[in-house]
Amino acid sequence: MSAGVVARRSGRHRTRGRVRVPERVAPGATGPRLAGLDLARGLAVLSMLVAHLAPVGGVLDVSEYLTAPLFALVIGAGTGLALARPGVEAGRFLLDSLLRGLLLVALGVLLQATYDQVDVVLPYLGVLVVVLGPLALALRRLPLLVVGVAAGLAVVGPLVTERARDALGPGSGTVVRDLVLWLAAGPSYRLVSFLPMALGGLVLALVLPHLARWRTAAPVSAVLLAAATVVHALGVASPDGAAAYSGTTAEVVAATFLAAAVVVASCAVVDLFAGRSRPNAVLAPVLAVGRLALTAYTVQVLLLALVAVFRPGERDDSWLVLALTAVVVVGACWLLDRTWGTGPLEILVRLARVPEDWRSGAGLRDAVGSLSAARRRRGPPPPPRSTPPEG
Repeated sequence: MSAGVVARRSGRHRTRGRVRVPERVAPGATGPRLAGLDLARGLAVLSMLVAHLAPVGGVLDVSEYLTAPLFALVIGAGTGLALARPGVEAGRFLLDSLLRGLLLVALGVLLQATYDQVDVVLPYLGVLVVVLGPLALALRRLPLLVVGVAAGLAVVGPLVTERARDALGPGSGTVVRDLVLWLAAGPSYRLVSFLPMALGGLVLALVLPHLARWRTAAPVSAVLLAAATVVHALGVASPDGAAAYSGTTAEVVAATFLAAAVVVASCAVVDLFAGRSRPNAVLAPVLAVGRLALTAYTVQVLLLALVAVFRPGERDDSWLVLALTAVVVVGACWLLDRTWGTGPLEILVRLARVPEDWRSGAGLRDAVGSLSAARRRRGPPPPPRSTPPEG
């Protein structure tokens, strides 16, 4: 893998003037980062801004098909790469996935309560992280089975969504209703649509190390893009259609191919710019957004909520709001990346991880062992009512 593809903790984060971040939550604390995934994640955030705020459609409608699938596929690819590292402990990995997923759900619920003109995707991605963890752990060495499961889910998913929406009556409680929406009945997002995309990312993680050179990655990306175009065209001509957010089989499969094409193309672009004399001026802002994607998403929603205070009753899809949001989000991420090397919410996610020296029951066993050793050193306790020997 080329030096431009993997950014390790030891190099990029030693610039003079940076705020010192504790080692446990420093960038790269969980392992080396794949710059191609960071670029793809940054493109997903920019695509999200267009999907949320662009006042016109046309060619910009591609963002409606790309944004959420790209987030889901990158989560799958990141999970696959994490499991490929040596020494992964199943218990710790599952607890990490659970904690990170619950954190995304909680943050998403708060952001949705703050601003309601966008459908906040974080709770759906949080549920995806929780469910994907054990599934990826069980299937990581069986790529053909992963492809089969993803294909089956893409076929069965629309039926599950239809049944879930029929069963979701107005009398459902808030918690139950939210769970059903996140799992299957959401109007824009749902787990049954995201899971095939994430499993596609899990398979893609197996080949990404072999796509580090742009001469290899570029044709693969072109093939994936062509496949997405063909599947989408077939879906449009079918009775179910392939509209964005619809969750039909054609939409899910086409969006997975499209997101995979963007990830592979991102790896190609990173390698292509790695040989240039000044690549940072072009890629650095987008890479910063990708490294701080959770902070970027949160800044976007909070800024839109603030804008709504000064524009009450007006819709947020305007060129002015899009330009303002893009400048603030990209600028904030770029500044945080240069000064801290990470973002506040990324630090929170890393703090929620299980410590590296964690073992099931290790803390209790160590405490008991230390107590027993101390008692052996002190000798047996004195008899009741006896006077301890003088030293």
